[in-house]
Amino acid sequence: MALAVQAGESFDADDLHILAVAVQQALVGESATVSAGTSSRLQQRLGPVYVALRANGAPVASAWADGPTALRATTAAVQAAAVKAAMVSRDEDVRPQVTDAELCISHSYRLIDPIEEARGLLTNVHRGVLGIAIDYAGQISYYSPTLMLANNWSFDRVFEDVVDVHHLSVEQLERDADVFVFSGDQVLVSLTEPPEAVPMERGNRLVTMEEVTQPKVQELENLMGQWLTSALHEDGRMTYKYWPSRGEESTSNNMIRQWMATVALNRLAARDGDHALYENAAGNIRYNLQEFYREEGDLGLIEYAGKVKLGGVALAALALIEHPQRAEFSHEEAALRRTVEALWQEDGSFRTFYLPSDRNDNQNFYPGEALVLWATLYAQEQDTDLLERFMMSFEYYRAWHLDPENRNPAFVPWHTQAYYILWTETNDPALRDFIFQMNDWLLSMQEWDSATYGDTMGRFYDSSRPQYGPPHASSTGTYLEGLIDAYRLAVAVGDSGRADQYRLAIRRGLRSVMQLQFADDIDLYYISRRELALGGIRTTVYDNEIRVDNVQHNLLAVLKILETFTPADFTG
Repeated sequence: MALAVQAGESFDADDLHILAVAVQQALVGESATVSAGTSSRLQQRLGPVYVALRANGAPVASAWADGPTALRATTAAVQAAAVKAAMVSRDEDVRPQVTDAELCISHSYRLIDPIEEARGLLTNVHRGVLGIAIDYAGQISYYSPTLMLANNWSFDRVFEDVVDVHHLSVEQLERDADVFVFSGDQVLVSLTEPPEAVPMERGNRLVTMEEVTQPKVQELENLMGQWLTSALHEDGRMTYKYWPSRGEESTSNNMIRQWMATVALNRLAARDGDHALYENAAGNIRYNLQEFYREEGDLGLIEYAGKVKLGGVALAALALIEHPQRAEFSHEEAALRRTVEALWQEDGSFRTFYLPSDRNDNQNFYPGEALVLWATLYAQEQDTDLLERFMMSFEYYRAWHLDPENRNPAFVPWHTQAYYILWTETNDPALRDFIFQMNDWLLSMQEWDSATYGDTMGRFYDSSRPQYGPPHASSTGTYLEGLIDAYRLAVAVGDSGRADQYRLAIRRGLRSVMQLQFADDIDLYYISRRELALGGIRTTVYDNEIRVDNVQHNLLAVLKILETFTPADFTG
């Protein structure tokens, strides 16, 4: 296999215009009327070109082709794809209405050891950036990074595909095949009049820090709110997980995330004074209670798949408390509150599961969720007995978290929110100091200068500490929920240095969330059911799964950020 040359700079505006016109003409079998100058990158031989023709996101046909120049390889690939789709005819009645052409002009091929080097190169962070070419018995299978994005495939899934095609084992493939990785210039050609070519990075455009402005963050919030309200079905059920590449909804579920979505609906309705949305949220509450609520004695339980979790019970109670029709659900609220109290222990700790009764894990999550409920109740009722229990839990979990065996960033945002709510009522310096201690440490988890690619900057993930889990959009959202409260606290006590540090982390986190949102025709280019993805937040830049907490956590954070930041706070 001949290796393509190392790529130089990206295509310039003239190159992109030439590509757009050439693709449009090749699509209908016309000879090219545009040409590139001798100095253009389009006149270089870069490598085979992948073209996928799409009709409003739906795949029509795809092809690879090579050629003496990048431009000629591109037109050859378009023509090959057009032949596959029987599109060379000018008859509009038989030709599918292609709206876009997805291009990957490959270059910079590198032969790798599929066992040793693959551990470093064929990892998630490179999905959608690097492609794979596998040469087995003289037959080369190419996998464009844009194809992997559109199919939501991992590198392992690519190997499975090659194994299926050749009827091999993975071991045979690793032993007998030559495996190459390559980079590629990714371009989306919109076949409008005139056609337009847009360069992409990992199937998207890079969001810059200069774009993190109040109007842009407002757009982010509007689209998230649109997705969340659209995910609410007529019977009150909320979509839990959606797979855009398949156009399918998952059948899995999670009560904690469902009830936090209800909280998000409540708070969005409260911010806008939206009575219709409040009624929709009430329908969601009624559905969840009907499907997942039951009682055992005088205790209210939220049960799913044989589990009753402290977090699910606490957040269900919070959703009922924050809804203006709270009185309708007063019986269930009281029973749920009794369950939270029953799971509280005399040393200040919580049992984290009612069922199964022998489980007591997830201490980094569920007690903080319960304390958010208690802090909210104390702010409303000023119950001194509740305050005493809360502070016992604060003392217990402060010591627990600071034990190196337990230290985990997942603990920080829930406890930050709970302690900030209570601090606004009590001005207790111990609460203040621990909020700062937790969030100062959390800042080290945010990826910035160490990021492998620009589109991962701002997420909360430290590859040197994998024990804290993989990157995830919902994690970024929860950290932002806590950080904006830590920022509010720093401002309130006049700690400008900390406030600036937290504000910068929040701005960087917002950049990451904006990068993950399905926001326009560019990042939706491979999605056919766009109305179900628009506004949703992908799990990562390389995994397009939309889970409801990806949206609701970030929406809850952004609601607080927009309420708190001035326009100037969004800028450097």
